[in-house]
Amino acid sequence: PFASIAKATLASKHSIISCITDHIRKAVDIVGSDYLEIKHPILFNFHAKLLLSMFNDPEKVDEMMLAKLMPFIENGVKSPMKSFRYSALVVISQLVLTVKLKEEILNSLCKLLITKLRADTAPASISTLMVVFQQQNVQNLSKNTLKKLLRHDESIDVWKILKDLAERTDTTKFYNVLWAELV
Repeated sequence: PFASIAKATLASKHSIISCITDHIRKAVDIVGSDYLEIKHPILFNFHAKLLLSMFNDPEKVDEMMLAKLMPFIENGVKSPMKSFRYSALVVISQLVLTVKLKEEILNSLCKLLITKLRADTAPASISTLMVVFQQQNVQNLSKNTLKKLLRHDESIDVWKILKDLAERTDTTKFYNVLWAELV
């Protein structure tokens, strides 16, 4: 039955993913984000599961589908709710693992991850950024975006996060782009 829900999600403008996103927004307005995160985390899980189901068949993922789904991913990354951000990061990771993306989409994903970095989810966001660099062919990022990453406020120690990641995983592709752009 979930496959039919996923199929219907892309069939119309008023899809179930739109309804769930609107439901989350309205719930935040009515009961607040803290209550929603504590009492209804299933909404974020279902939202992520729906988005993830769109990438099950990489052959069917095209620019039109990505154009429809990117705003929902952006909503999650931009959200003040930690659970919603984590679910969006999972979706981004799965997307870059299964689908070969064009440079414009990669750049917008990287820029989104960097510019919407928050202290409470910074390690996960930067880890997701590393997954993007490992799995895709990111050639460059704008200097301003990279500078923004490196100049985050004191509550986010980007260099420490990058150092910790370098000890656990391959960050070579990221550093190659970083040094090429900044030097």
